[in-house]
Amino acid sequence: MNVRISIVIGLVQNIAVLLAFAMLYENFWLRNDKDRGILSKIFTGVILGGIGLMLMFTRMEFMPGLVFDTRTVMLAVSGIFFGAIPTIIAMALVSVVRFIMGGDGMWMGVFIILISGSLGIVWGIFRKIQLKNNLLVELLYLGIVVHVAMLGATYLLPAERIYPTLAIIAVPVMLILAPGTILLGLLMEGQQRNMRNKFAIQELYEAESRFNKNLMGKQIQLHNHVKKYSMLARRYKAQNSELKKAKEKAEESDRLKSSFLANLSHEIRTPMNAIMGFADLLEVENLTPSQRNHYIQIIRNSGDYLLDIINDIIEISQIDSGQVELKPVYVSPRHLLNELFNTMEFSIPADRDLVLKLDSLPEEVPTLISTDELKLKQILINLISNAIKFTPQGMVSFGCFMKDASNLTFYVNDTGIGIDADDHKIIFERFRQIENGRLMHGGSGLGLAIVKAYTNMMKGTVELVSEPGKGARFAVTIPVITPTTKNEIKNTETGNYRMESRERFILVAEDEDLNWFLLDQILSPNNFRLMRAVNGREAVDMVREFDDIDLVLMDIKMPEMNGYEALQEIRRFKPKLPVIAQTAYALPSDIERLRKSFSDYITKPINRQLLLKKITAVAGEEN
Repeated sequence: MNVRISIVIGLVQNIAVLLAFAMLYENFWLRNDKDRGILSKIFTGVILGGIGLMLMFTRMEFMPGLVFDTRTVMLAVSGIFFGAIPTIIAMALVSVVRFIMGGDGMWMGVFIILISGSLGIVWGIFRKIQLKNNLLVELLYLGIVVHVAMLGATYLLPAERIYPTLAIIAVPVMLILAPGTILLGLLMEGQQRNMRNKFAIQELYEAESRFNKNLMGKQIQLHNHVKKYSMLARRYKAQNSELKKAKEKAEESDRLKSSFLANLSHEIRTPMNAIMGFADLLEVENLTPSQRNHYIQIIRNSGDYLLDIINDIIEISQIDSGQVELKPVYVSPRHLLNELFNTMEFSIPADRDLVLKLDSLPEEVPTLISTDELKLKQILINLISNAIKFTPQGMVSFGCFMKDASNLTFYVNDTGIGIDADDHKIIFERFRQIENGRLMHGGSGLGLAIVKAYTNMMKGTVELVSEPGKGARFAVTIPVITPTTKNEIKNTETGNYRMESRERFILVAEDEDLNWFLLDQILSPNNFRLMRAVNGREAVDMVREFDDIDLVLMDIKMPEMNGYEALQEIRRFKPKLPVIAQTAYALPSDIERLRKSFSDYITKPINRQLLLKKITAVAGEEN
């Protein structure tokens, strides 16, 4: 009786050792599914052999020279899940050790090792060409066949030991080893299924990321010419129609994003109106030079702001996932509010009896504050636009003041239709519109939600005071960070850069004719000699041919070979040649890659002064 109990305990210990076998399958074999070379399979076979030897050291000895363990379970399951090469190596190692151990059961042990591993290998091959309808039944059959063969192998023992051995091991073998085969096989099948699901999910995320990058990259293409903006508006209208159709079939999260893009015109109407309006005014013949320059400056400012809005809209879709980051710079509150006033006053319809007023700022308002200029601008644009929209006549005024020593408050007051107190909270929710007169004015339902989201990111607060028929007051309070040194103030100033040095030879890799023409007009008057390549392959060949090239301006998206590929080729034979990327890709992930790869970068639309500044810095010259 004690012998039987010790056998059962020993077999349970063997099953426990097999957990290490299952861990090897999950953490090494499955995770390296794409990198399984012959060396990997040999290494795995050696490890499996080591596990088999561990099982031998927890063996049960029924009589001198006659031992048993759960090697049959391991080798049979190994043949199915690890395949032929690792299993054969493990069989060889364990067989050699069993042969060296000797004893009356030596030949029986070697035979069991070979037959169990071989059955597992054959079973695994059979599974690949047959439908696996019932894994539990399949593993039950394997466990029975392998261990019936094990019991049959007792006939290799001396005659006087056959029946005593069968009497002792028959029941434990069929009740523990056969079910152990089933349990281990089910465990490893589950591990295999889970790992496949992980790989599938990872591939899905990667495919989605590539799709989003390609889609966003194609949408961020603007030019300084007014006709180009008109073409972009028509293209957006077509894309917007497709997004509305897709919104009806997508899941809730996709519908929210599509709806956001469908209402994009609410966010860009003001700068687009300024661009189109002042472009028409430039055709008037009797304009004075000062008027013309003023109109051009408004168009340029509105175009820059429109580009910032489009870039920011891409980030807004990522607010909920926490991927949008603040980009603080030093900003003059007075200059910012004056710029908004000059832009927003032209958005008031001519037939409206409405006055836009910028209140005088108190003296205690700092000259410069550190904040995210684009997000602060969009907060105020949304508030002022809403005030104008919901004020049929009267006044809209705005300004700022110091709430206390460490907080600055920007406010927008209007004499419009007002908001009921019950709606003060829901008005800041995304895609919500209140059930009163404001609904009649339309709107995307996103403006105030964006205000709330950006204010929270800036660690500020939004306050609303309003009653129906008595107008509204929105106040946004943000923490104040001011420059502490003169160097910080100096670094916020913008200068005019012009190259005044020896003639430089620059290769411009650009496939678009308009972009090449713009770069030629910017650089030619500044003591540069230019040469053009229309694709990445041609750029590499020109750098190899002309040794006197001082710098390369490299577009990213080009035919035949893109900018990254061309840069790699150039670095192989001219590693120190400065290469500046000029590209329309401007997402945070794109910017990070540009910083790591190129000497410097500039995003399109290209700012002339910034381009000259970057060329100066990369070329190592002083103004």
